[in-house]
Amino acid sequence: MTSNNFWQKKIKDKGLRFTNTRGIILEIFLNSPGENNAEQIYKIARTIYPEIGIATVYRNINLLEKINVIKKSRVQGNKIKYILNKIDIDEMEKNSGISDSLGELKTLGKIKEQISNQLIEIDKLKKVKEIKLEEMIKNISNIDEIIERYDFQGSNLIQMLLDVQAEYNWLPKHALYHIGDKLDVPLTRVYNIASFYKFFNLEPRGKHSIVVCTGTACHVRGSMSLLQRIVNVLDVKPGDTTEDMKFTLDTVNCLGVCALGPVMMLDKQYYSDPSISKLKKIFSKFE
Repeated sequence: MTSNNFWQKKIKDKGLRFTNTRGIILEIFLNSPGENNAEQIYKIARTIYPEIGIATVYRNINLLEKINVIKKSRVQGNKIKYILNKIDIDEMEKNSGISDSLGELKTLGKIKEQISNQLIEIDKLKKVKEIKLEEMIKNISNIDEIIERYDFQGSNLIQMLLDVQAEYNWLPKHALYHIGDKLDVPLTRVYNIASFYKFFNLEPRGKHSIVVCTGTACHVRGSMSLLQRIVNVLDVKPGDTTEDMKFTLDTVNCLGVCALGPVMMLDKQYYSDPSISKLKKIFSKFE
């Protein structure tokens, strides 16, 4: 029995259809060993099936988790990471080899190549964006002013990093190097602090933050549809930032306002299930 047939049988045994979307998601897990969150899966899946929507990916991930094909591994930065169920992997290895095809959709060899190339491309784009942004703030006089404000005291490192982030919305790599050099503090210490606290951003973020609740209460009321509307209006994927660096889109498990669900939070303002026209009107007000 091939791995493709193994997964088909497992899903069909639960009374469900083995759709192209489910096949793509499973192959991503098989060919990208380790943990994946929904946004990462969506980015890769779109290169294979461009018409796929973020709501469809979320819905199928939730379904595959419910039937124990995949499971939560941990939460990182408010994003749930998933892995294949180890029991199923052991069972598959006992009963089958790795498949050379993905049934009617694509050959496994092509899928592997696409996934690998896309992961490389995503990493390249991320680095290019960071370089462009760092070029924009190469004048480090503002950083020097912040350091001087705290009398070059290493004991005030966290507060300095907070002020730098308030200035640029994230912590550029060259800013961390510069602070460490000025304070005579090892870069490893600066980076460890910046990466330990969740409120620090080591990746570029937009001027305004959009957060969509995908918890159970909001999910059953249509949060995936709301998320898809935002994706369509801003042309930005969850976990990413718009090209003009105006908005960053994220998801969380709860915003604490379940009665408003489905809900999004833009900066500190809540919006309950806005339509596409309402979203366009809301976003147009922000510079």
